[in-house]
Amino acid sequence: MPLLHVPRTARFLLALPLAAMLACASGPVAPPPSPAAIPPRATSPASSSSTGRSTPALPLPPVPEIDGPLAIKIVYPSPNQQITSRDSNFILGTVGTGKASLTVNGVLARVYPNGAFIVYVANPAGLASQYDLVAVRGQDSVRLTLPIRLISAAPRRPAVPSSPAPPTKIVATRADSLSVLNARVDSLRAVLARDEPIGVVQLGAASAVGDTDITVIGRPLPGGTYKWFFTPGTLVPLMERSESFARIRLDHGLDVWVDANDARDVPPPTFAPIATQIGAMIPARQVSNMRVRASTQGADVIIPMGRPVPYFVEENGHAITLTLYGVRGNTDIINYASADSMVSTVEWAQDAADRARVTVNLRHAPYGYLVLFERNAMVLKLRGRPAIDAARPLAGLTIAVDPGHPPVGSTGPTGLYEPQATLPVGEKLKHILEERGATVIMTRTTDAPVPLGDRPIMARRANVNAFVSIHYNALPDGVNPFLNPGTGTYFFRTHSEPLAREVQRGMVAQIGLQDLGVNYDNLAVVRGTWYPAVLCEGAFIMMPDQEAAMRNPEFQERYARGVADGLENYFRSLPSR
Repeated sequence: MPLLHVPRTARFLLALPLAAMLACASGPVAPPPSPAAIPPRATSPASSSSTGRSTPALPLPPVPEIDGPLAIKIVYPSPNQQITSRDSNFILGTVGTGKASLTVNGVLARVYPNGAFIVYVANPAGLASQYDLVAVRGQDSVRLTLPIRLISAAPRRPAVPSSPAPPTKIVATRADSLSVLNARVDSLRAVLARDEPIGVVQLGAASAVGDTDITVIGRPLPGGTYKWFFTPGTLVPLMERSESFARIRLDHGLDVWVDANDARDVPPPTFAPIATQIGAMIPARQVSNMRVRASTQGADVIIPMGRPVPYFVEENGHAITLTLYGVRGNTDIINYASADSMVSTVEWAQDAADRARVTVNLRHAPYGYLVLFERNAMVLKLRGRPAIDAARPLAGLTIAVDPGHPPVGSTGPTGLYEPQATLPVGEKLKHILEERGATVIMTRTTDAPVPLGDRPIMARRANVNAFVSIHYNALPDGVNPFLNPGTGTYFFRTHSEPLAREVQRGMVAQIGLQDLGVNYDNLAVVRGTWYPAVLCEGAFIMMPDQEAAMRNPEFQERYARGVADGLENYFRSLPSR
Protein backbone atom coordinates (compact mmCIF):
# COMPACT_ATOMS: atom_id res chain seq x y z
CA MET A 1 0.00 0.00 0.00
CA PRO A 2 2.43 2.74 1.06
CA LEU A 3 4.49 4.59 -1.52
CA LEU A 4 7.92 3.74 -0.19
CA HIS A 5 11.34 3.87 -1.73
CA VAL A 6 14.34 2.22 -0.12
CA PRO A 7 17.36 0.38 -1.46
CA ARG A 8 17.22 -3.37 -1.07
CA THR A 9 19.49 -4.99 1.49
CA ALA A 10 23.01 -5.97 0.55
CA ARG A 11 22.10 -9.47 -0.54
CA PHE A 12 20.15 -8.03 -3.46
CA LEU A 13 22.81 -5.58 -4.60
CA LEU A 14 25.71 -7.49 -6.10
CA ALA A 15 25.42 -5.16 -9.07
CA LEU A 16 26.45 -2.36 -6.67
CA PRO A 17 29.14 -2.12 -3.94
CA LEU A 18 27.98 -4.37 -1.12
CA ALA A 19 27.21 -2.98 2.33
CA ALA A 20 29.44 -3.60 5.30
CA MET A 21 27.65 -6.50 6.93
CA LEU A 22 28.57 -9.56 8.92
CA ALA A 23 32.25 -8.63 9.07
CA CYS A 24 34.35 -11.43 10.52
CA ALA A 25 36.34 -11.03 13.72
CA SER A 26 39.61 -9.15 13.43
CA GLY A 27 43.00 -10.77 13.93
CA PRO A 28 45.04 -13.29 11.96
CA VAL A 29 42.86 -15.66 10.00
CA ALA A 30 43.99 -18.70 8.08
CA PRO A 31 42.98 -18.76 4.42
CA PRO A 32 39.73 -20.64 3.85
CA PRO A 33 39.85 -24.06 2.22
CA SER A 34 39.85 -24.06 -1.55
CA PRO A 35 36.41 -24.59 -3.08
CA ALA A 36 38.12 -27.09 -5.37
CA ALA A 37 38.16 -29.43 -2.40
CA ILE A 38 34.39 -29.25 -2.16
CA PRO A 39 32.88 -32.11 -4.17
CA PRO A 40 30.65 -31.00 -7.02
CA ARG A 41 26.98 -31.18 -6.22
CA ALA A 42 23.86 -30.22 -8.06
CA THR A 43 21.96 -29.31 -4.95
CA SER A 44 21.87 -29.54 -1.17
CA PRO A 45 19.44 -31.92 0.52
CA ALA A 46 16.21 -30.17 1.36
CA SER A 47 15.70 -29.53 5.05
CA SER A 48 12.56 -30.51 6.89
CA SER A 49 12.41 -27.33 9.02
CA SER A 50 9.65 -25.76 6.96
CA THR A 51 7.89 -28.85 5.75
CA GLY A 52 7.88 -30.87 8.94
CA ARG A 53 8.87 -33.90 6.88
CA SER A 54 11.82 -35.07 4.85
CA THR A 55 11.82 -33.82 1.27
CA PRO A 56 13.89 -35.68 -1.32
CA ALA A 57 16.51 -33.53 -3.00
CA LEU A 58 15.96 -32.69 -6.64
CA PRO A 59 18.93 -32.25 -8.94
CA LEU A 60 19.50 -28.93 -10.62
CA PRO A 61 19.59 -29.02 -14.41
CA PRO A 62 23.13 -29.78 -15.61
CA VAL A 63 25.36 -26.77 -16.25
CA PRO A 64 25.82 -26.49 -20.04
CA GLU A 65 29.32 -26.95 -21.43
CA ILE A 66 30.90 -23.88 -23.03
CA ASP A 67 34.34 -23.85 -24.65
CA GLY A 68 34.94 -20.30 -25.79
CA PRO A 69 38.08 -18.17 -25.88
CA LEU A 70 40.14 -18.17 -22.69
CA ALA A 71 39.44 -14.80 -21.04
CA ILE A 72 38.99 -13.74 -17.43
CA LYS A 73 35.95 -11.56 -16.79
CA ILE A 74 35.21 -10.56 -13.21
CA VAL A 75 31.65 -9.63 -12.27
CA TYR A 76 32.39 -8.90 -8.62
CA PRO A 77 34.24 -7.03 -7.20
CA SER A 78 34.85 -4.20 -9.61
CA PRO A 79 38.33 -2.61 -9.96
CA ASN A 80 39.34 -0.45 -6.98
CA GLN A 81 36.15 -1.32 -5.11
CA GLN A 82 36.33 -1.19 -1.34
CA ILE A 83 35.87 -4.63 0.21
CA THR A 84 33.94 -4.35 3.45
CA SER A 85 35.03 -7.65 5.02
CA ARG A 86 38.12 -7.79 7.20
CA ASP A 87 39.61 -11.21 6.45
CA SER A 88 38.04 -13.09 3.49
CA ASN A 89 35.78 -12.45 0.53
CA PHE A 90 34.44 -13.95 -2.67
CA ILE A 91 35.27 -13.21 -6.30
CA LEU A 92 32.98 -14.35 -9.12
CA GLY A 93 33.05 -14.24 -12.88
CA THR A 94 33.95 -16.42 -15.87
CA VAL A 95 37.03 -17.62 -17.74
CA GLY A 96 35.14 -18.25 -20.99
CA THR A 97 35.54 -22.02 -21.06
CA GLY A 98 34.80 -24.94 -18.81
CA LYS A 99 38.06 -26.61 -19.83
CA ALA A 100 40.31 -24.19 -17.96
CA SER A 101 41.73 -24.10 -14.44
CA LEU A 102 41.88 -20.93 -12.35
CA THR A 103 43.80 -19.74 -9.32
CA VAL A 104 43.13 -16.57 -7.33
CA ASN A 105 46.10 -15.46 -5.22
CA GLY A 106 47.29 -19.04 -5.46
CA VAL A 107 43.98 -20.60 -4.36
CA LEU A 108 42.51 -23.08 -6.84
CA ALA A 109 38.96 -22.17 -7.82
CA ARG A 110 36.39 -24.56 -9.21
CA VAL A 111 35.55 -23.76 -12.84
CA TYR A 112 32.09 -24.97 -13.89
CA PRO A 113 31.40 -26.46 -17.36
CA ASN A 114 30.19 -23.09 -18.65
CA GLY A 115 33.37 -21.34 -17.49
CA ALA A 116 31.79 -19.67 -14.47
CA PHE A 117 33.51 -19.55 -11.10
CA ILE A 118 33.12 -18.27 -7.57
CA VAL A 119 35.98 -18.52 -5.08
CA TYR A 120 36.28 -17.51 -1.43
CA VAL A 121 39.79 -16.41 -0.48
CA ALA A 122 41.64 -14.55 2.25
CA ASN A 123 41.87 -10.82 1.70
CA PRO A 124 45.31 -9.72 0.51
CA ALA A 125 47.49 -7.85 2.99
CA GLY A 126 47.66 -4.07 2.98
CA LEU A 127 45.09 -1.35 2.48
CA ALA A 128 45.78 -0.98 -1.25
CA SER A 129 45.90 -4.58 -2.46
CA GLN A 130 45.01 -6.81 -5.38
CA TYR A 131 43.76 -10.17 -6.52
CA ASP A 132 45.99 -11.99 -8.99
CA LEU A 133 44.06 -14.41 -11.23
CA VAL A 134 45.68 -16.97 -13.53
CA ALA A 135 43.58 -19.07 -15.96
CA VAL A 136 45.19 -21.99 -17.80
CA ARG A 137 43.92 -24.22 -20.61
CA GLY A 138 46.50 -26.56 -22.08
CA GLN A 139 49.44 -24.43 -23.18
CA ASP A 140 47.46 -21.19 -23.02
CA SER A 141 47.31 -18.97 -19.97
CA VAL A 142 45.79 -15.60 -19.13
CA ARG A 143 46.59 -13.37 -16.17
CA LEU A 144 44.58 -10.57 -14.66
CA THR A 145 45.33 -8.28 -11.73
CA LEU A 146 42.35 -6.75 -9.93
CA PRO A 147 43.18 -3.85 -7.59
CA ILE A 148 40.89 -3.48 -4.56
CA ARG A 149 40.67 -1.36 -1.44
CA LEU A 150 40.25 -2.82 2.03
CA ILE A 151 38.67 -1.24 5.07
CA SER A 152 41.23 0.10 7.51
CA ALA A 153 41.94 -1.74 10.72
CA ALA A 154 40.52 -0.42 13.97
CA PRO A 155 42.70 2.37 15.40
CA ARG A 156 44.96 1.34 18.23
CA ARG A 157 44.43 2.72 21.70
CA PRO A 158 47.06 5.16 22.95
CA ALA A 159 49.83 3.45 24.87
CA VAL A 160 49.68 3.77 28.63
CA PRO A 161 52.76 5.60 30.01
CA SER A 162 55.10 3.23 31.76
CA SER A 163 55.43 5.52 34.77
CA PRO A 164 52.20 7.43 35.17
CA ALA A 165 52.28 10.52 37.33
CA PRO A 166 50.71 10.08 40.77
CA PRO A 167 47.19 11.47 41.03
CA THR A 168 46.78 14.89 42.56
CA LYS A 169 45.04 14.84 45.91
CA ILE A 170 41.96 17.08 45.93
CA VAL A 171 40.41 18.28 49.17
CA ALA A 172 36.81 19.43 48.55
CA THR A 173 34.99 21.72 50.93
CA ARG A 174 31.20 21.77 51.46
CA ALA A 175 31.00 24.99 49.50
CA ASP A 176 32.95 23.42 46.64
CA SER A 177 30.55 20.42 46.56
CA LEU A 178 27.47 22.67 46.47
CA SER A 179 29.06 24.72 43.71
CA VAL A 180 29.71 21.60 41.62
CA LEU A 181 26.18 20.31 42.26
CA ASN A 182 24.61 23.63 41.29
CA ALA A 183 26.70 23.73 38.13
CA ARG A 184 25.50 20.25 37.17
CA VAL A 185 21.85 21.19 37.82
CA ASP A 186 22.24 24.32 35.71
CA SER A 187 23.80 22.25 32.93
CA LEU A 188 20.94 19.73 33.07
CA ARG A 189 18.37 22.52 32.94
CA ALA A 190 20.13 23.96 29.92
CA VAL A 191 20.00 20.59 28.16
CA LEU A 192 16.31 20.17 28.96
CA ALA A 193 15.58 23.69 27.80
CA ARG A 194 17.28 23.01 24.50
CA ASP A 195 15.16 19.86 24.01
CA GLU A 196 11.97 21.83 23.50
CA PRO A 197 10.17 22.02 20.14
CA ILE A 198 11.49 24.63 17.75
CA GLY A 199 8.39 24.68 15.57
CA VAL A 200 5.64 22.67 13.91
CA VAL A 201 5.88 20.63 10.70
CA GLN A 202 3.35 18.95 8.45
CA LEU A 203 4.35 15.45 7.43
CA GLY A 204 4.32 14.74 3.69
CA ALA A 205 3.94 16.88 0.61
CA ALA A 206 0.79 18.96 0.24
CA SER A 207 -0.10 16.96 -2.87
CA ALA A 208 -0.01 13.72 -0.83
CA VAL A 209 -2.66 14.77 1.70
CA GLY A 210 -5.70 12.57 1.25
CA ASP A 211 -3.85 9.92 -0.80
CA THR A 212 -4.27 6.70 1.18
CA ASP A 213 -1.51 4.97 -0.78
CA ILE A 214 1.18 7.38 0.41
CA THR A 215 2.73 7.34 3.88
CA VAL A 216 5.59 9.15 5.61
CA ILE A 217 8.26 6.92 7.11
CA GLY A 218 9.36 7.25 10.74
CA ARG A 219 12.66 5.77 11.97
CA PRO A 220 14.09 5.15 15.45
CA LEU A 221 17.44 6.66 14.35
CA PRO A 222 18.54 8.94 11.48
CA GLY A 223 18.91 6.61 8.53
CA GLY A 224 17.61 3.69 10.61
CA THR A 225 15.08 1.05 9.67
CA TYR A 226 11.50 1.92 8.77
CA LYS A 227 9.20 1.50 11.77
CA TRP A 228 6.32 4.03 11.70
CA PHE A 229 4.07 4.93 8.77
CA PHE A 230 2.33 8.30 9.14
CA THR A 231 -0.54 9.85 7.21
CA PRO A 232 0.41 12.89 5.07
CA GLY A 233 -0.99 16.07 6.56
CA THR A 234 -0.27 15.09 10.18
CA LEU A 235 1.01 18.03 12.28
CA VAL A 236 3.77 17.30 14.82
CA PRO A 237 6.27 19.33 16.87
CA LEU A 238 9.74 19.71 15.30
CA MET A 239 12.65 19.11 17.67
CA GLU A 240 15.64 19.53 15.34
CA ARG A 241 16.48 19.48 11.66
CA SER A 242 19.53 18.56 9.59
CA GLU A 243 20.06 18.50 5.86
CA SER A 244 18.81 14.90 5.59
CA PHE A 245 16.58 14.21 8.61
CA ALA A 246 14.22 15.89 11.03
CA ARG A 247 13.51 14.80 14.60
CA ILE A 248 9.82 15.05 15.44
CA ARG A 249 7.95 14.53 18.71
CA LEU A 250 5.08 12.05 18.76
CA ASP A 251 4.36 12.58 22.44
CA HIS A 252 6.35 13.45 25.56
CA GLY A 253 7.77 9.95 25.70
CA LEU A 254 8.85 9.41 22.09
CA ASP A 255 10.81 11.24 19.39
CA VAL A 256 11.42 9.69 15.95
CA TRP A 257 13.14 10.70 12.73
CA VAL A 258 11.72 11.38 9.29
CA ASP A 259 13.30 12.45 6.02
CA ALA A 260 13.84 16.20 6.03
CA ASN A 261 11.84 16.55 2.80
CA ASP A 262 8.85 14.94 4.53
CA ALA A 263 8.80 17.58 7.31
CA ARG A 264 7.31 20.80 5.87
CA ASP A 265 7.59 23.83 8.15
CA VAL A 266 4.27 25.41 9.13
CA PRO A 267 4.52 29.18 9.72
CA PRO A 268 3.48 30.15 13.27
CA PRO A 269 0.23 32.11 13.57
CA THR A 270 1.69 34.66 16.03
CA PHE A 271 4.95 35.78 17.58
CA ALA A 272 3.93 34.23 20.88
CA PRO A 273 6.28 31.80 22.69
CA ILE A 274 6.85 28.48 20.94
CA ALA A 275 4.74 26.56 23.44
CA THR A 276 1.79 28.88 22.82
CA GLN A 277 2.23 28.62 19.05
CA ILE A 278 2.30 24.81 19.18
CA GLY A 279 -0.81 24.76 21.36
CA ALA A 280 -2.60 26.91 18.81
CA MET A 281 -1.39 24.95 15.78
CA ILE A 282 -1.80 21.45 17.24
CA PRO A 283 -4.90 21.59 19.45
CA ALA A 284 -5.48 18.85 21.99
CA ARG A 285 -6.88 15.75 20.30
CA GLN A 286 -9.11 13.24 22.01
CA VAL A 287 -10.97 10.09 21.07
CA SER A 288 -14.70 10.35 21.57
CA ASN A 289 -17.36 7.65 21.22
CA MET A 290 -16.37 4.94 18.70
CA ARG A 291 -18.47 2.68 16.52
CA VAL A 292 -18.12 -0.42 14.36
CA ARG A 293 -19.91 -0.56 11.02
CA ALA A 294 -20.30 -3.35 8.52
CA SER A 295 -18.74 -2.85 5.10
CA THR A 296 -18.91 -4.65 1.78
CA GLN A 297 -15.51 -6.25 2.43
CA GLY A 298 -15.53 -6.68 6.20
CA ALA A 299 -15.93 -4.13 8.98
CA ASP A 300 -14.79 -0.58 9.80
CA VAL A 301 -13.87 0.74 13.23
CA ILE A 302 -14.56 4.50 13.39
CA ILE A 303 -12.41 6.44 15.89
CA PRO A 304 -13.38 10.15 15.97
CA MET A 305 -10.49 12.45 16.91
CA GLY A 306 -10.42 15.47 14.59
CA ARG A 307 -7.24 15.89 12.58
CA PRO A 308 -4.82 13.04 11.66
CA VAL A 309 -2.50 11.93 14.46
CA PRO A 310 0.73 9.92 14.54
CA TYR A 311 -0.03 6.26 15.19
CA PHE A 312 1.45 2.77 15.30
CA VAL A 313 -0.27 -0.52 14.41
CA GLU A 314 0.45 -3.89 16.01
CA GLU A 315 -1.08 -7.30 15.28
CA ASN A 316 -1.44 -9.49 18.37
CA GLY A 317 -3.05 -12.84 17.62
CA HIS A 318 -6.75 -12.10 17.21
CA ALA A 319 -6.38 -8.38 17.88
CA ILE A 320 -5.13 -5.20 16.23
CA THR A 321 -3.81 -2.50 18.56
CA LEU A 322 -3.56 1.16 17.56
CA THR A 323 -1.22 3.36 19.59
CA LEU A 324 -2.30 6.99 19.19
CA TYR A 325 0.33 9.63 20.02
CA GLY A 326 -0.58 13.05 21.35
CA VAL A 327 -4.11 11.85 22.10
CA ARG A 328 -6.38 11.54 25.14
CA GLY A 329 -9.07 8.92 25.31
CA ASN A 330 -12.58 10.03 26.26
CA THR A 331 -14.77 7.22 24.95
CA ASP A 332 -18.01 6.48 26.79
CA ILE A 333 -20.02 4.45 24.25
CA ILE A 334 -18.87 2.02 21.56
CA ASN A 335 -21.57 1.03 19.09
CA TYR A 336 -21.32 -2.34 17.31
CA ALA A 337 -23.02 -3.07 14.00
CA SER A 338 -25.49 -5.91 14.47
CA ALA A 339 -24.57 -7.39 11.06
CA ASP A 340 -20.84 -7.44 11.79
CA SER A 341 -19.25 -10.78 12.64
CA MET A 342 -15.55 -9.85 12.58
CA VAL A 343 -15.18 -7.56 15.62
CA SER A 344 -15.99 -8.92 19.05
CA THR A 345 -15.03 -5.93 21.23
CA VAL A 346 -13.12 -2.65 21.13
CA GLU A 347 -11.21 -1.52 24.22
CA TRP A 348 -9.24 1.63 25.01
CA ALA A 349 -6.69 2.69 27.60
CA GLN A 350 -4.72 5.81 28.47
CA ASP A 351 -1.08 4.70 28.65
CA ALA A 352 0.26 8.20 29.34
CA ALA A 353 -1.07 11.74 29.55
CA ASP A 354 -0.72 12.12 25.78
CA ARG A 355 -0.81 8.53 24.54
CA ALA A 356 -3.96 6.43 24.06
CA ARG A 357 -4.32 2.82 23.00
CA VAL A 358 -7.26 1.27 21.14
CA THR A 359 -7.44 -2.54 20.92
CA VAL A 360 -9.79 -4.14 18.39
CA ASN A 361 -10.48 -7.76 19.34
CA LEU A 362 -11.39 -9.96 16.37
CA ARG A 363 -13.09 -13.33 16.07
CA HIS A 364 -10.15 -14.64 14.05
CA ALA A 365 -6.66 -13.50 13.09
CA PRO A 366 -6.68 -10.53 10.69
CA TYR A 367 -6.52 -11.21 6.97
CA GLY A 368 -5.90 -7.62 5.87
CA TYR A 369 -6.52 -4.04 7.02
CA LEU A 370 -6.04 -0.36 6.16
CA VAL A 371 -5.75 2.74 8.32
CA LEU A 372 -7.00 6.00 6.86
CA PHE A 373 -8.58 9.28 7.96
CA GLU A 374 -11.97 10.47 6.75
CA ARG A 375 -14.45 13.04 8.07
CA ASN A 376 -12.35 13.92 11.14
CA ALA A 377 -12.02 10.29 12.19
CA MET A 378 -9.43 7.53 12.00
CA VAL A 379 -10.89 4.50 10.24
CA LEU A 380 -9.50 1.00 10.69
CA LYS A 381 -10.82 -0.97 7.71
CA LEU A 382 -10.81 -4.70 8.40
CA ARG A 383 -10.87 -7.07 5.45
CA GLY A 384 -12.90 -10.26 5.56
CA ARG A 385 -11.47 -13.52 4.31
CA PRO A 386 -12.42 -14.58 0.80
CA ALA A 387 -14.80 -17.49 0.21
CA ILE A 388 -12.65 -20.52 -0.70
CA ASP A 389 -13.54 -23.60 -2.72
CA ALA A 390 -11.53 -26.39 -1.05
CA ALA A 391 -11.33 -28.27 -4.35
CA ARG A 392 -10.00 -25.21 -6.24
CA PRO A 393 -8.69 -22.81 -3.58
CA LEU A 394 -7.44 -20.18 -6.05
CA ALA A 395 -10.63 -20.00 -8.11
CA GLY A 396 -12.05 -16.48 -8.15
CA LEU A 397 -9.07 -14.92 -6.32
CA THR A 398 -6.83 -12.13 -7.60
CA ILE A 399 -3.08 -12.58 -7.08
CA ALA A 400 -0.35 -10.00 -7.67
CA VAL A 401 2.85 -11.46 -9.16
CA ASP A 402 5.86 -9.18 -8.87
CA PRO A 403 8.96 -10.19 -10.88
CA GLY A 404 11.64 -8.52 -8.73
CA HIS A 405 13.63 -5.55 -10.03
CA PRO A 406 14.64 -3.43 -11.89
CA PRO A 407 15.83 -0.97 -10.61
CA VAL A 408 19.01 -2.58 -9.22
CA GLY A 409 19.31 -6.33 -8.71
CA SER A 410 22.09 -8.91 -8.39
CA THR A 411 24.28 -10.25 -11.20
CA GLY A 412 25.56 -13.81 -11.62
CA PRO A 413 29.05 -15.01 -12.65
CA THR A 414 28.20 -15.14 -16.37
CA GLY A 415 26.42 -11.78 -16.29
CA LEU A 416 22.80 -12.91 -15.81
CA TYR A 417 20.99 -9.90 -14.35
CA GLU A 418 18.39 -10.69 -11.70
CA PRO A 419 15.49 -8.82 -13.39
CA GLN A 420 16.09 -10.90 -16.52
CA ALA A 421 15.96 -14.09 -14.45
CA THR A 422 12.85 -13.28 -12.41
CA LEU A 423 10.58 -12.28 -15.30
CA PRO A 424 10.33 -15.80 -16.87
CA VAL A 425 9.43 -17.25 -13.46
CA GLY A 426 6.78 -14.57 -13.01
CA GLU A 427 5.30 -15.32 -16.42
CA LYS A 428 5.18 -19.05 -15.72
CA LEU A 429 3.62 -18.41 -12.31
CA LYS A 430 0.94 -16.28 -13.96
CA HIS A 431 0.10 -19.11 -16.35
CA ILE A 432 -0.09 -21.71 -13.55
CA LEU A 433 -2.27 -19.52 -11.34
CA GLU A 434 -4.65 -18.79 -14.20
CA GLU A 435 -4.91 -22.51 -14.91
CA ARG A 436 -6.00 -22.92 -11.29
CA GLY A 437 -8.73 -20.30 -11.62
CA ALA A 438 -7.04 -17.11 -10.35
CA THR A 439 -6.89 -13.67 -11.94
CA VAL A 440 -3.29 -12.40 -12.02
CA ILE A 441 -1.99 -8.82 -11.83
CA MET A 442 1.61 -8.50 -13.06
CA THR A 443 3.63 -5.56 -11.70
CA ARG A 444 5.83 -5.67 -14.79
CA THR A 445 5.87 -7.57 -18.09
CA THR A 446 8.94 -5.93 -19.68
CA ASP A 447 12.50 -5.07 -18.71
CA ALA A 448 11.52 -1.44 -17.98
CA PRO A 449 12.14 -0.37 -14.35
CA VAL A 450 9.14 -0.17 -12.00
CA PRO A 451 9.65 1.77 -8.73
CA LEU A 452 9.47 -0.39 -5.62
CA GLY A 453 6.78 1.76 -4.04
CA ASP A 454 4.50 1.52 -7.08
CA ARG A 455 4.25 -2.27 -6.91
CA PRO A 456 2.23 -2.60 -3.67
CA ILE A 457 0.07 0.31 -4.79
CA MET A 458 -0.84 -1.60 -7.95
CA ALA A 459 -1.78 -4.57 -5.79
CA ARG A 460 -3.90 -2.58 -3.35
CA ARG A 461 -5.80 -0.79 -6.10
CA ALA A 462 -6.48 -4.12 -7.81
CA ASN A 463 -7.85 -5.42 -4.49
CA VAL A 464 -5.63 -8.50 -4.71
CA ASN A 465 -5.98 -11.39 -2.28
CA ALA A 466 -2.23 -11.99 -2.05
CA PHE A 467 1.07 -10.51 -3.29
CA VAL A 468 4.14 -12.58 -4.24
CA SER A 469 7.48 -11.05 -5.24
CA ILE A 470 9.97 -13.25 -7.16
CA HIS A 471 13.70 -12.79 -6.53
CA TYR A 472 17.09 -14.48 -6.53
CA ASN A 473 19.52 -14.09 -3.65
CA ALA A 474 23.12 -12.94 -3.13
CA LEU A 475 25.36 -12.32 -0.12
CA PRO A 476 27.23 -9.38 1.39
CA ASP A 477 31.00 -9.19 1.66
CA GLY A 478 32.69 -11.56 4.07
CA VAL A 479 30.10 -14.37 3.98
CA ASN A 480 31.25 -17.75 2.67
CA PRO A 481 28.89 -18.47 -0.26
CA PHE A 482 29.49 -22.24 -0.10
CA LEU A 483 27.92 -22.70 3.33
CA ASN A 484 24.20 -21.95 2.92
CA PRO A 485 23.02 -21.34 -0.64
CA GLY A 486 19.36 -22.29 -0.85
CA THR A 487 15.74 -21.14 -0.77
CA GLY A 488 14.14 -18.63 1.61
CA THR A 489 10.93 -16.63 2.03
CA TYR A 490 10.43 -13.19 3.60
CA PHE A 491 7.46 -11.40 5.17
CA PHE A 492 6.92 -8.21 7.20
CA ARG A 493 3.33 -8.05 8.46
CA THR A 494 2.26 -10.64 11.00
CA HIS A 495 -0.79 -11.69 8.99
CA SER A 496 1.56 -12.60 6.08
CA GLU A 497 3.51 -15.17 8.12
CA PRO A 498 1.18 -18.14 7.37
CA LEU A 499 1.44 -17.46 3.64
CA ALA A 500 5.23 -17.24 3.90
CA ARG A 501 5.42 -20.67 5.53
CA GLU A 502 3.24 -22.33 2.90
CA VAL A 503 5.13 -20.74 0.00
CA GLN A 504 8.44 -21.79 1.54
CA ARG A 505 7.21 -25.39 1.82
CA GLY A 506 6.07 -25.34 -1.78
CA MET A 507 9.34 -23.92 -3.12
CA VAL A 508 11.58 -26.30 -1.15
CA ALA A 509 9.58 -29.29 -2.37
CA GLN A 510 9.78 -28.21 -6.02
CA ILE A 511 13.21 -26.58 -6.22
CA GLY A 512 15.01 -29.03 -3.93
CA LEU A 513 17.69 -26.68 -2.61
CA GLN A 514 18.59 -26.20 1.05
CA ASP A 515 15.73 -24.89 3.18
CA LEU A 516 16.83 -21.51 4.59
CA GLY A 517 13.53 -20.99 6.40
CA VAL A 518 11.11 -18.11 6.73
CA ASN A 519 12.39 -14.63 7.63
CA TYR A 520 10.89 -11.42 8.98
CA ASP A 521 12.39 -8.54 7.00
CA ASN A 522 11.45 -4.89 6.55
CA LEU A 523 11.24 -4.90 2.74
CA ALA A 524 9.37 -2.29 0.71
CA VAL A 525 7.23 -4.58 -1.42
CA VAL A 526 5.89 -6.65 1.49
CA ARG A 527 4.81 -3.76 3.76
CA GLY A 528 1.29 -3.62 2.35
CA THR A 529 -1.43 -4.33 4.92
CA TRP A 530 -4.55 -4.95 2.81
CA TYR A 531 -3.42 -8.44 1.76
CA PRO A 532 -0.83 -11.05 2.80
CA ALA A 533 2.46 -10.42 1.01
CA VAL A 534 5.71 -12.39 0.71
CA LEU A 535 9.03 -12.13 -1.09
CA CYS A 536 10.64 -15.32 -2.44
CA GLU A 537 14.36 -15.98 -2.86
CA GLY A 538 14.30 -19.20 -4.85
CA ALA A 539 18.06 -19.65 -5.32
CA PHE A 540 21.40 -17.81 -5.27
CA ILE A 541 22.29 -16.08 -8.52
CA MET A 542 25.93 -15.75 -7.42
CA MET A 543 26.40 -19.55 -7.41
CA PRO A 544 27.40 -20.80 -10.91
CA ASP A 545 25.25 -23.96 -10.92
CA GLN A 546 22.19 -22.11 -9.62
CA GLU A 547 22.70 -19.21 -12.04
CA ALA A 548 22.87 -21.70 -14.91
CA ALA A 549 19.63 -23.32 -13.72
CA MET A 550 17.88 -19.93 -13.82
CA ARG A 551 18.26 -19.91 -17.60
CA ASN A 552 16.59 -23.34 -17.82
CA PRO A 553 12.80 -23.35 -18.53
CA GLU A 554 12.31 -26.56 -16.52
CA PHE A 555 13.85 -24.96 -13.41
CA GLN A 556 11.81 -21.79 -13.93
CA GLU A 557 8.69 -23.96 -14.02
CA ARG A 558 9.68 -25.69 -10.78
CA TYR A 559 10.16 -22.36 -9.01
CA ALA A 560 6.80 -21.08 -10.25
CA ARG A 561 4.98 -24.30 -9.38
CA GLY A 562 6.39 -24.26 -5.84
CA VAL A 563 5.04 -20.74 -5.27
CA ALA A 564 1.65 -21.66 -6.76
CA ASP A 565 1.42 -24.76 -4.55
CA GLY A 566 2.16 -22.60 -1.50
CA LEU A 567 -0.54 -20.10 -2.42
CA GLU A 568 -3.04 -22.89 -2.97
CA ASN A 569 -2.26 -24.56 0.37
CA TYR A 570 -2.46 -21.24 2.22
CA PHE A 571 -5.93 -20.37 0.93
CA ARG A 572 -7.14 -23.93 1.44
CA SER A 573 -6.09 -23.66 5.10
CA LEU A 574 -8.09 -20.49 5.79
CA PRO A 575 -11.11 -21.01 8.03
CA SER A 576 -14.47 -20.21 6.50
CA ARG A 577 -15.82 -16.70 6.80
